[in-house]
Amino acid sequence: MKIVAALVCVILAARVTLLQGVTAGIVLSILLLPVWAVALWRLRGGSAIITLGALSMVSGIVLTDFFAGDHPTSDSMMQQNTFALLSLIGGIGVVVWVRSILGPAATALWYGLGLLAGTVTHGLNMDNVWKFDLSVPATVIVLALCMLARKLWLEIAALLLLAVFSALNDSRSAGSMLLVAAALVLWQSLGARLTKSSTTVRTLAVFGFVAVIGYAALQSFILEGWFGKAAAVRSEEQIAQSGSLLLGGRPELGASTELIAANPLGLGSGTLANGIDLLIAKTGMARLNYDPNNGYVEKYMFGNGYEVHSMLGDLWIRFGIFGAALLIVMLVVIALGTAGLVAQRQASGLMIFLAIQVFWDSLFAPFFSTSISTLVLGVALVMVPRRRPATSEFVSPDFVSFAR
Repeated sequence: MKIVAALVCVILAARVTLLQGVTAGIVLSILLLPVWAVALWRLRGGSAIITLGALSMVSGIVLTDFFAGDHPTSDSMMQQNTFALLSLIGGIGVVVWVRSILGPAATALWYGLGLLAGTVTHGLNMDNVWKFDLSVPATVIVLALCMLARKLWLEIAALLLLAVFSALNDSRSAGSMLLVAAALVLWQSLGARLTKSSTTVRTLAVFGFVAVIGYAALQSFILEGWFGKAAAVRSEEQIAQSGSLLLGGRPELGASTELIAANPLGLGSGTLANGIDLLIAKTGMARLNYDPNNGYVEKYMFGNGYEVHSMLGDLWIRFGIFGAALLIVMLVVIALGTAGLVAQRQASGLMIFLAIQVFWDSLFAPFFSTSISTLVLGVALVMVPRRRPATSEFVSPDFVSFAR
């Protein structure tokens, strides 16, 4: 059974395409539905994920039909978007099932190997192979091995080395996340010597504080030229353009906020952008001092539907309020789950990194294979059994035993 579970995990993460929008992982999740559906439903947040996932798929179809009167539509795009959402829900369920057999560390390792296999199979972007292809698979594999080794110094060293390597390869966001994860692992270790546990609320506050300090520190290092002159010049230009390194590097935020404000119920999983949508999006991007009159906006962002480079924005626009609610539920599961583990001094560097990565992707990464893969693994690793009525503690004994 362990061999089967490992193979399923690798195939799921590799995202081998069989037909248009249909991967081998989707087929496996459908075949294994009786195995994982009940197990996922019994976990905290599992029933909400399954319910909102189903409602989101229906919502995407209904919204597409509603906007068909004044928007072009695409059945093939609706199919691809629906399958992408199905791969997310089914993927979480399957990985939860695999984790019940292999444990979190081995599950993460096999999943990382699957990510690496899929990356190599689909071809590498040699312009920056680390940033665009190898960063996430390598990070998952390395941190999963550290998780198996259970050596604190090894985990911190791996996080710091990965952070430096990412920053040197123009992956500034990944470098920031890894640096923050290293700081939180270190804080968790130091805190364990003072008290046996903390509270979830206090831990979440520490998360926010360390994230702000870590981001500010890395930005300062980049601007001072520690990671090369090119990275420093590019960062200075982005800050001068919009007043913020985040907004300067992610002008799509302007497009997503304007489109959602104009269409708060969403637009549909098969709806294509019309001239009015394009004008609304460009207006939002122009407010960030970004010139939107270029091929990137017309061809990439709105040439085939809506791509606002944000999981929250993509899900909201394509699947409506249910899609946004689905992601928010997952973020809550990850935040509380990771904070609960850190409060009990049980969180690994991988779990902390995945939590940070998922929150970043929710705002700054498109809803596509890489962000879906990390979201699947991040949610599945921290989900725990529902709290029993008899216990009043947020983190029950089942939490630690299940997470380990």
